[in-house]
Amino acid sequence: MPIHNSTPPRLATYVNALLPKIHGHRRNAFADLVFALILTRSCCQAKLARTFDSEEAALKRLSRFLHNDRIGVGETSEAVGRFVATRLPTTDWVRIAVDWTIEDDKHMLVATLIVGSRGVPIFWKPYKATQLKGNMRAYAESFLAELVRKVLKGVRRDRILITADRGFADVSLMALLERLGVVYIIRTKGNIKVRVQGQWRKLNTLRFRTNQRQRALGVLEYCECSPRRVFVSMSRKRTKKGRWGVWHLVSNRDWAAASTPREYARRWNCESGFRDAKSTLGFSQARIEDVEAWARMFALVAIALLVLVRIGGALVAIPHDLARLLRRVRSRRRARSEVSIVRAVADLLKSSCELWERLLHRGKLNLETAL
Repeated sequence: MPIHNSTPPRLATYVNALLPKIHGHRRNAFADLVFALILTRSCCQAKLARTFDSEEAALKRLSRFLHNDRIGVGETSEAVGRFVATRLPTTDWVRIAVDWTIEDDKHMLVATLIVGSRGVPIFWKPYKATQLKGNMRAYAESFLAELVRKVLKGVRRDRILITADRGFADVSLMALLERLGVVYIIRTKGNIKVRVQGQWRKLNTLRFRTNQRQRALGVLEYCECSPRRVFVSMSRKRTKKGRWGVWHLVSNRDWAAASTPREYARRWNCESGFRDAKSTLGFSQARIEDVEAWARMFALVAIALLVLVRIGGALVAIPHDLARLLRRVRSRRRARSEVSIVRAVADLLKSSCELWERLLHRGKLNLETAL
């Protein structure tokens, strides 16, 4: 029996508000396919098609959607980002983690909004592996400039906090972020040299004092071949194997010694977002060779994650209802939840149709939504 009876009106309204400039028939396809994706939690095209009344017709519709050049990947990505930007709180940090996700020879650069302990993709660009050789730095700089100037245009720039891993620790990229007026925290490699007490030394030769876990080194000249003054700090923690793991962090803001690693640690929530996309919603099951079609499938996943987090935020605001509903999908742990907000809402939507009524396209996102 097909389980896809009809797309909830709230979801259709939400997608219409999300993609206002896209043709109506294409918006309908987005809404129907996002609904099917949330129900099946798989990006396998055959599984998605089986949720419709006619599997053969659904397969053809899905194929036309994925290979429709009129559905611009950049247009869709920018629309999602702008929609989210207009619904952000007016105070506190807007935390954005930037990273790459890879599938075979397809690469995607993704900006992830940190929401509680999860990450929601709000802007992305796909690339073939052949495009990236010698161009990754230029692509990253262009991506960040577009993210800040176009997608997050209405957000005050001194509220935007961008975190990135070692692959983005480039002096020219830091200079760009400084010109854009945003705050950044970037992890850098230990073999990079900084100027300490008049001498250029590798970061991994600097030591902690006694039993320190964090050490702020202050403003130093970073990178001997192209010096730039940045705030440098060090943080360490024992790994599961008992060894010390050290983060070397650079920023354009003078953070307290303990604050820098704490803020950077929230970047790892984007990895939770990738895991939600690939495992919970089955993006890893998408067997699509064309990079543009692959990115259109990712757009469905990104919208589905946004929908699940939005419903989760509405539930968290009503603790009594949340506690009652969560009894259905998790064990009775009191200290913490063994399921994320994304997983919990996805499970609940299979049996609780009334939850769709909590999906509102107006109002602000709760960036602290978590179980």
